Amino acid sequence: MRRETLALVWLWVAACACGAVVMAVEFLGARMLSVGYGSSQTVWAAMISVTLLSLTAGYFIGGFLADRYPRPGLLYAAILAGGALLTACPHARFILKACYNSLGIEGGALASSMVVFFLPLGLLGMTSPFVIKIITERGRKVGMTAGGVYAVSTVGSVAGTLLTAFYLIPQCGAPAGFRITAAAAAAVAAIGLITTLGWRGAAALLVPVILSAVPSPTPRVGNTYAAPGGDVVVKHVRDSHYGHITVLDKGDYRLLVVNGIVQTGIAQNLARIGKAQHLLDNYFQELLPYTVDDPESKSALLIGLAGGLTARLLDRYGMRVDSVDLDPEIIEVAREWFGFNGSAAVADGRRFLEDCKTRYDFCIIDTYSGDGFPFYMASLEAFRAAKGVLNPGGVLAINFIGSPAGRPFACMYRTLSEVFPNVRALRGEDPREAANPDDVQTITIFASDNPITFNKGWMDFLDFEDGQRVSRSIEKLTVVPRRRDGFLLTDAHNPIDLMRSREALRWRERTIEDRIGKDVLF
Repeated sequence: MRRETLALVWLWVAACACGAVVMAVEFLGARMLSVGYGSSQTVWAAMISVTLLSLTAGYFIGGFLADRYPRPGLLYAAILAGGALLTACPHARFILKACYNSLGIEGGALASSMVVFFLPLGLLGMTSPFVIKIITERGRKVGMTAGGVYAVSTVGSVAGTLLTAFYLIPQCGAPAGFRITAAAAAAVAAIGLITTLGWRGAAALLVPVILSAVPSPTPRVGNTYAAPGGDVVVKHVRDSHYGHITVLDKGDYRLLVVNGIVQTGIAQNLARIGKAQHLLDNYFQELLPYTVDDPESKSALLIGLAGGLTARLLDRYGMRVDSVDLDPEIIEVAREWFGFNGSAAVADGRRFLEDCKTRYDFCIIDTYSGDGFPFYMASLEAFRAAKGVLNPGGVLAINFIGSPAGRPFACMYRTLSEVFPNVRALRGEDPREAANPDDVQTITIFASDNPITFNKGWMDFLDFEDGQRVSRSIEKLTVVPRRRDGFLLTDAHNPIDLMRSREALRWRERTIEDRIGKDVLF
């Protein structure tokens, strides 16, 4: 193949490769931001907006330069520079922290995206107008050339999306993903320079080699960070398809943090903590054994394992507990770091409920984290599916995070009441002691065909004063929606994730301010 033909072919390859790299950066960037800013719509809105703005600038500047200097070497130099800048992205966590300190979550996420990713994405965005200009100057038709370039670029984007989401992030992690992506872009640029300059451009091959050897940021495992109420120590870090997982030790507790939100806090001496003790901390899922007289004969289905605290507490009462979690990495972390050794299946919670043939006395839905809210687990159809796995008189328990005065809670309560005649909710914080009684908090919601009562069996395991305190807490923390604008949530119309957007941001702020601090995130 003549060098001129090879140079032409490689321009098409560059268009495809840059399309793949742009999408890879978008996914990797969102994962990088999610560690500190979460995985909510805020982060994705920021990352998508910056990607589009960067490409807009790249298209304009690339077209301007291509008209004046239609040289392939200039294009490949831009791609090479973009690759080099991508290598630096994982080392820019200090920028994320500075933006958070100055602008908070929403403004910080947007500013961080702009500062870290605008320039490399803009350089990559110069590719399409350059390729179109160079190819059309060689006698090709403009319409066919432009359509072909955007087509191969889009094919590359599809490949980059799939490879990043299903391989790079779960198998390599975000920092290594940036390094691999940067080296790939630089390799395409280096080979392009050779096709243009001959062996005079061979020195450019050193760039991808150097970029692939750039070390990732120093692992944070073993590091200690200041946090409210005591330091936290990073014990374990890993990425999965669904989030960035961190295990922290804080005092006597081990915390499971996913995308910056605490999912579980388990006492490291849990085996020595007696029954009902967690009720003193308003962990009301442990009330389930007290809705029946003989918990040892009962069974429970837990949707959403996290660190396995609920499963381990119910197991103490002799219950058979089957757990389900969408993320196999979470199950593995629960076994390795939180002492969970029960039954657990990897499955989508909604699909499991709809396909399940076993019947249980209890079903616990604990999939509503502070950031992510799988709306399909909070719909009329989902609650009917949950009712379908319950024995007659069984109890559904839901761990909901939101404001007791918020519309999302009112909608949840309204929808559950459509499926179950008896619904009872317990707020996690005493309104008489809280600075803001309606602040976002954990709300435990119970639903059943039978009246929901508790038999005060905890008095057998607590001293009289503590037992009375639990009894009083249940009564004074029972809450019903004050709003009257709650509506039915269905699969066809369920905007609860949008309605919760402000509550999600507030819960993240509370997690950072009250529990783990921002240093460990950024």
